[in-house]
Amino acid sequence: MNQKPGKLGIREFVSIAILMVGAKATEDTPANLYSQVQNAAWMIPILSAGLFFIPLYLLIKTISLYQDKGLFSVIKLLLGKYLGFIVCLSIFIISSYAISFDTRTYTNIIRTFYFTTTPNLIIYVLIMLVSAYGAKKGLQHIGSASYLLIFSAILTFYLALWLATKHSNLNSMFPIWGPGQLEVVKEGSKNLTLFADFFLLTMVVPYLTSNKAFKKGTWIAFVYVSIQISAAILIYTCMFDHSLAGIAYPFHTAIRFISLGDYIPNVEIIFFIVWIMCVFIRFTAFLYINTLMFGHLFKIKDFEYLIPSLATIYLLIGIIPEAPLDVALRFRPIIRNIAGPMFAGISISIWLAALIKGEFKHAKNKNSM
Repeated sequence: MNQKPGKLGIREFVSIAILMVGAKATEDTPANLYSQVQNAAWMIPILSAGLFFIPLYLLIKTISLYQDKGLFSVIKLLLGKYLGFIVCLSIFIISSYAISFDTRTYTNIIRTFYFTTTPNLIIYVLIMLVSAYGAKKGLQHIGSASYLLIFSAILTFYLALWLATKHSNLNSMFPIWGPGQLEVVKEGSKNLTLFADFFLLTMVVPYLTSNKAFKKGTWIAFVYVSIQISAAILIYTCMFDHSLAGIAYPFHTAIRFISLGDYIPNVEIIFFIVWIMCVFIRFTAFLYINTLMFGHLFKIKDFEYLIPSLATIYLLIGIIPEAPLDVALRFRPIIRNIAGPMFAGISISIWLAALIKGEFKHAKNKNSM
């Protein structure tokens, strides 16, 4: 595919989406899901994906009506200037809250497992500095870096899971429905936030080569990460069994069990190097999208100049919790409970607004001419 200057192709877009959403298999998400439904935790990503499919499909269908317009532009067109601004501001606030405490979570992971004597603040500042530098380079550079890294990331991730299966027991996945079918379905509906990043990625539609690349890329990444997160949780369950609920970061615990023979007993540093590069890409893209939102909200054309300032604000918010437990038990659950249902509701609302205004009919008539 010939790519227009300054535009992302489908490969780069899919790479960004997979690195942003797929990273949830390497943080505290698996342990949180296990604490809710025990052995059936691996089913939650599949169920949540099935439920989030409907609002995501309606959102993509609505945005596809407008050529070269992102999420905020479409919301303002359909909901009006004032209501649209309030909705967009709410999305920006939720997204800002998420990036602040997600970056703090990854800071906690790095300090707990790899740099135990380094102060949290130093690690946090380095993450934000690298992310801000990458975001300042622009979305095309982020896409290129993502595409260069994606194959290594997928290969090392599945290699780690495969090596970890040597310490697993398939009997740990039973009883397969955990606390019961009804409870599993209920928790699946509560965890729509697992795929909330796909909602935010609609901001970059104007930066893609075509609407077709956006639609196809979204569905490829959506199906892939649903399977990846589910497979990872299943392996963690077989490996740790009931103790998974008490292991905050199972991926990083799992790779400590891995060895390549007697001569190479500790190989976690190999996986760490690839993982930390994925972390930088994830928050670089996240920071760029948040700054793009801010620029749309307040009509700032050269929004890239705001990236260092927003990164500093997110850093200051993220250091508010004094301990990792505060982040895991007090702050991040707010996002998990609000973001997914809120974004799903907005997606359905703007689809209904487009339907009532006859936008789909106009588009159909225009295409038939």
